[in-house]
Amino acid sequence: MQSKEQEKLVFLWFFAHLFVILQTDYEIRKIMRKLFVLAGMLIGMAGTMMAQEDLDAKYATDLLPVGTKVPDLIDPENKAHPIDDFHGRCVVLDFWATWCGDCRKDLPEMKRLHALYDPQGVEFIGVSFDTTGKTLQDFMNKEQIRWRVISELKDMKESKMAKDYHIKWIPTMYLVDTEGRVILATVEIEKLKAKLKELQRTKQLVDPELAGQDRLPQYPGGITALLKKLSTITNYPVEAEHCGVKGTVTVSFFVEKDGTVSDVRAAKTVFTNRLSDKKFSKYSEIDKYAMREKAEGLLKDEAVRVVKTLSGWEPAMRRGELVRVMYTVPITFK
Repeated sequence: MQSKEQEKLVFLWFFAHLFVILQTDYEIRKIMRKLFVLAGMLIGMAGTMMAQEDLDAKYATDLLPVGTKVPDLIDPENKAHPIDDFHGRCVVLDFWATWCGDCRKDLPEMKRLHALYDPQGVEFIGVSFDTTGKTLQDFMNKEQIRWRVISELKDMKESKMAKDYHIKWIPTMYLVDTEGRVILATVEIEKLKAKLKELQRTKQLVDPELAGQDRLPQYPGGITALLKKLSTITNYPVEAEHCGVKGTVTVSFFVEKDGTVSDVRAAKTVFTNRLSDKKFSKYSEIDKYAMREKAEGLLKDEAVRVVKTLSGWEPAMRRGELVRVMYTVPITFK
């Protein structure tokens, strides 16, 4: 077998000679262009094959088998928290850590799954292998992680939960059925997404007798009344309109148990502007930047103001009890 250095030298020699030939032979140049196109196609095919690689075949072979009754979860005081507490509901267990790059990459999709299936009664529980409570809490606050997270505050190698659940790689996800048994063990969030969708379609996310105990918060009169209210009370700030700044502010907030709203904030914005139009050419780029920033700030402030006026919500319910939940509404300026 050749060493890697020898292979590199042979590769360089081959292309150096080709370069000399290509300088003088037009037909060979045409052939080589075709070869380069073919090589690019082969590289692309190789990349696709790698992307389609089954990561579970590498990293999930030792996880708990389907049908296994899942072990208890453990907190920093070594207190056990049985999954049986959620009997009658599917449970997503997400094993992760703040220092894990792949976990952070999956986080946006996990948030989307939580937003979709939590209102339908699925419990989401993160199991963290962070060793510092403050680091974990700060990250959860920054990323607005709304599901419960439990941790022994121990390294993965020292964690009893890692041993009980056979965790050797993170992120790892288990989907637990309504009887507390494994129905999916994977390191790929797309497989979790597909399985949840399947269970939703077959109505197996929650036992039928529990389904009526969950509900989302409701604005008086429903979505139609909410949208009408927003269109009526939302003002388009004059300065923003002058700059042609328009778009959508997605506002997140909590609906409290008493039907009031709290923690109102602009969570996401999508804006466009007309500051590149000819009539703004007299302004410097610094001035136009300041104008845009001010206009966008005014739109965010107005969106937050509008949502703070929304009262009289019918609060959400979970397991038949009133609960505080996060809600989002888009405010559009055009």
